[in-house]
Amino acid sequence: MNEGLSRGSDIVPTLFIGKWTAKILYTLKERPHRHGKLRRRLGNISQRMLTRTLRNLESTGLIARQVTRSKSLAVEYSLTRLGRRFIIPLGNICRWADHFYMEVNAIIRLTTRTRSRRNPHGN
Repeated sequence: MNEGLSRGSDIVPTLFIGKWTAKILYTLKERPHRHGKLRRRLGNISQRMLTRTLRNLESTGLIARQVTRSKSLAVEYSLTRLGRRFIIPLGNICRWADHFYMEVNAIIRLTTRTRSRRNPHGN
């Protein structure tokens, strides 16, 4: 194992799947939301992507899905204790990304153009 890495580094990719993960967690940080309300708050997310991301977050223990019965069946999502603890390092990563956004984007664009020139047919 590399020095400085722990077994926790194995689960990091699972926690950061997709571009919607951080946005969903930050929205749930405010308060629990039903599926429809969450989708409206996030804006440009498909029903399928929201459902997939919520299932992934539930499977990692960062959010909880609560089914309630009143006049109709209602499903509400909220952060778990683990999810609330995860918000702190996630905030640090998001601040780092904000700070270096222009630099990282420039490198990504340059790398993409260089690869396209080397392999114009995508083979």
